[in-house]
Amino acid sequence: MDAREIVTAAVAVDATVPVQAAAGALAKEMIRVNHYGRAADGAVVTASLVALAGGLRVLGVSVDAEGAAQAAGAAWDAVVAG
Repeated sequence: MDAREIVTAAVAVDATVPVQAAAGALAKEMIRVNHYGRAADGAVVTASLVALAGGLRVLGVSVDAEGAAQAAGAAWDAVVAG
């Protein structure tokens, strides 16, 4: 699938999430979740995953949103714990 199509669908689900397709040669392949600076918060990452999952569902893709959110939460907690 084209990353730009997925991002468009995700933003339609939740326009507040900081997701975008990469620029240039990677625009079709890579999705960026901007979760740094003031947006450096686990809730931003989780909301972005939920929106991406919703967008993928709209596009007819089966996803495990709960599993993705749990994995991201565990990774976030490990980074925060140092």
